[in-house]
Amino acid sequence: MSLISDFIAGRTPPDLYETYLSNGLFMPWADPLIEAVAASGACLDIACGTGVISRKLSDLPEVVTLASIDVAPPMIAKAEALQQEYGCAPRAKFQVASALELPFDDDIFDAALCQQGLQFFPDKVLALHEAARVLKPGGRLGAAVWTSANDGNPVFGAFEDILARNIGSDIVPIAPFSFGDPEEIRSVAEQAGLDVQAVERREMITTLPAVRDFVLFDVIFLGRPGADGALQAVIDPADDTADELIETIIAELNDAVRQYVQDDGTLKSLTTTHFLLAKNA
Repeated sequence: MSLISDFIAGRTPPDLYETYLSNGLFMPWADPLIEAVAASGACLDIACGTGVISRKLSDLPEVVTLASIDVAPPMIAKAEALQQEYGCAPRAKFQVASALELPFDDDIFDAALCQQGLQFFPDKVLALHEAARVLKPGGRLGAAVWTSANDGNPVFGAFEDILARNIGSDIVPIAPFSFGDPEEIRSVAEQAGLDVQAVERREMITTLPAVRDFVLFDVIFLGRPGADGALQAVIDPADDTADELIETIIAELNDAVRQYVQDDGTLKSLTTTHFLLAKNA
C-alpha cells in the first residue's frame, strides 16, 4: 500500500478537508469575514465546501435565510451531515450548483460570502457577475482570497519552494495561492460590475496539520493541466513508487518549518488573506 493510500484510509476528500483544514484554518477566518461583510438578512454562501461559513451563519439571529452552494456533490453531502451533527439551526439550504450559474432569481440576497473559493473559479468575472446579479441593489459581497504563498503564508511558501525543487516549478503556485495580487482581485470585481469598497490585507496566526499530514493531504490535490485543460494528478495515490519522493518532501518541510511546530506536532503559523469587500451597484 502506498503512503497516500494508507493516509486516505477510505476517507473522502470532504472528510480529509474537514479533519485537516476546517477547525484550525477556516473556522478562525470565518468570523472576521462574516463581520467584515456585516452578514444579515438573506445570505448566500458561495463555494460553501463542508459548510464552515454556513454553520457560523446558521446561528446568527440577524441572518433570516441562508442558501449555500457548492459545485461538488460530496461537499454538499458533508455540509448537510455536519450541520445536523453540530446541532446548528437548520437555516442553511444546501444545494449543488456552480458559482458560474447560480440557481437564484435576481435581486434576492442582502449579502453573499465566499471563503477561499474565488481563486478556483475558471471564470472569475462571470462568478462575481453572478453574485452581483442575485444581490439586491446595495447588497454586500465579501470574498476571502489567500495572498501568494510566499507573501505572508510561510508554511505554504516553504512547501511551494520544496515542490518546485523536487517536482517542478510548473506546479507552483498551488491552486489555493494562485490569485494573490490585490489589483487583479479588484479588477475582476470591477469588471463584474461591483462597487469595490476595499481589498484588505488581513493576517492571523492559525493552526495547520502536523508536517506529515500536511504533506500527504496536499500532494493528493497537486495537478498539472492536461490537454483538455483539466488538472491531472501529479502523484497517483496508489503509486507506491512515489513514496520516496513524498518522504523527501516531508523531511525537507520538517527542516524548513521547525520554528512553527507545537508540542502536539501541529503547526502554528501566520496565514494571510485578502478580503474583497464590495457592494452591488
